[in-house]
Amino acid sequence: MTRADLGMIHFVDQESDWDSAMNGPFMEYVKELKACGKIRHIGMSTHNPAMAVKAAESGVIEMLMFSVNPAFDLLPPTEDIDTYFADEYQDGLGGIDPVRARMYKLCEQNDVGITVMKPYAGGRLFDEKRSPFGVALTPVQCIHYCLTRPGVAAVMAGYDTPEHVEQAVAYETASREEKDYAHVLAEAPRHTFAQGECTYCGHCKPCPAQIDIAMVNKYYDLATMQPEVPATVKAHYDAMDHHADACIGCRSCESRCPFGVKIAERMAKTAELFR
Repeated sequence: MTRADLGMIHFVDQESDWDSAMNGPFMEYVKELKACGKIRHIGMSTHNPAMAVKAAESGVIEMLMFSVNPAFDLLPPTEDIDTYFADEYQDGLGGIDPVRARMYKLCEQNDVGITVMKPYAGGRLFDEKRSPFGVALTPVQCIHYCLTRPGVAAVMAGYDTPEHVEQAVAYETASREEKDYAHVLAEAPRHTFAQGECTYCGHCKPCPAQIDIAMVNKYYDLATMQPEVPATVKAHYDAMDHHADACIGCRSCESRCPFGVKIAERMAKTAELFR
């Protein structure tokens, strides 16, 4: 997608921003540009997950530029971006905030792509003293975290030096061990991360029944967002080579899961849901 393809509504972080952006003359102009073929898609940028949810539900916004990293994912919606860069996060935070989790799932379900900004949280995730988790992550781990979020299509990493660029592009040749962020976050001394929740990290592999457990969990999460299983989600699930009902209950995957997900139980629920 080129700049000429995309009409971008910048930084809609407040309710008033949303109303003016979506109901004002600018949006009418953007729609006219799309109708006459001067742009092909309509995008929006925001730091506020509540606004991102509105965008994903709108049926108008096709692309989001959104700030994603494991530190920001702890925080509930806010209109004050300085909150994300606070010296300390309040105690009791753990796992992905429910509004953010819903936003990711809505983007995946509604085919709204996410282009990530702030993948390093301004560099604080590289320093265990500044990280809210009390551990340091690498650029490769931060990028992999972003790319495993539902709906994410691309990551824009900031840099100051050529070395920073090299550290980012190292992702292309990094091993699975070098990309692994899950064990780092699961064993962090502060802010317990996503215990009992699937983060689609893939540590459950390999499955003796050849189930793609992370993908099955993603389809289960997408399906349970709605009163009835969406037809598109069911179609994707049905197209898988191995379904949840192939689970033999060996639980070997559970011993490898850093976040303590009860995988066999979720496979049974998924098989029932899609039956």
